[in-house]
Amino acid sequence: MLLDTASDVETDLKEDIDKARQAVSYLVSRNTDELTKEHIVSATIESLTENITDSYISPVFYFMIISIIGIFTDSYAVFVILILIPFNYRIFNTLDAMVGYETDELIDIGFVPAKIDDILNYIPSRIAGLFVVLSAFCLNFDYKNSYKILKRDARNCPSPNSGFTMASAAGALNIQLIKLDTYILGDNNKNIETSDIGRAVKLSKLAIFLFTVTIILFIIILYVIL
Repeated sequence: MLLDTASDVETDLKEDIDKARQAVSYLVSRNTDELTKEHIVSATIESLTENITDSYISPVFYFMIISIIGIFTDSYAVFVILILIPFNYRIFNTLDAMVGYETDELIDIGFVPAKIDDILNYIPSRIAGLFVVLSAFCLNFDYKNSYKILKRDARNCPSPNSGFTMASAAGALNIQLIKLDTYILGDNNKNIETSDIGRAVKLSKLAIFLFTVTIILFIIILYVIL
């Protein structure tokens, strides 16, 4: 599980940086052999917070859409077709992660799943970014800076969606998340530390929890009203 792997990186960093480099290589596609401690922490938080959308918010969002449509229709056939949407989302998301890179070798087979993934994540990623801000407020992190960096830096990434949760997390933790030669998110208000991984894990868990509870309550209220 991603949250557990992130915690493993935090533990490894306290003991053996080479082991931490190996652990973080399971989270990111970049070469980790020469990463410094700061870049390992950054890469871990980037992967963790980006996947708030990919692994949790988006699937739950599409299950919500199905549930709402299910309230308005009694057609079992329609429901069966719709229930496949979240699974199809995960298929395209996985294909994007595997082959959706803009390289000569992968551009032909990766272009379509990458673009479909961008479309499917467009709304959920923005919702997820706001729930990270809300989580920062609940955890007494810097929620004002979280929202500020979300608005300012979310579009700094090559992906149209991945920057929203990463930027809001960077702001909440008052750190910079840096992928060399690609993007910088947040302000360097304090030095990035190993303990920031643990704080990012708490932030991610709470964002997922709050979103899930919100969706469940919304569906229940909608069902009762209708």
